[in-house]
Amino acid sequence: MTKLWCGFYRCQLAPVLAEVDRIARPGGKLIVRDEPSAIEEVENLLKSLHWEVHLIFSKDQEGLLSAQKGEWRPQTYAAFT
Repeated sequence: MTKLWCGFYRCQLAPVLAEVDRIARPGGKLIVRDEPSAIEEVENLLKSLHWEVHLIFSKDQEGLLSAQKGEWRPQTYAAFT
């Protein structure tokens, strides 16, 4: 299990979670354990990607989040010209 830190600075979570979303298949699960502020940010990002957040637990200086990727896909696609 690895915390989301790069050296002395915390990594940007949005690119990490975008890559997790790209790789994970529908029904795939993710468990994150980190400080409560990071858990809250992960929860918000995963909900914006239409993941189902099942469990959030926070005690003292540690939080735990469990989520599952849903079947959601966008209804329309932007055309690049």
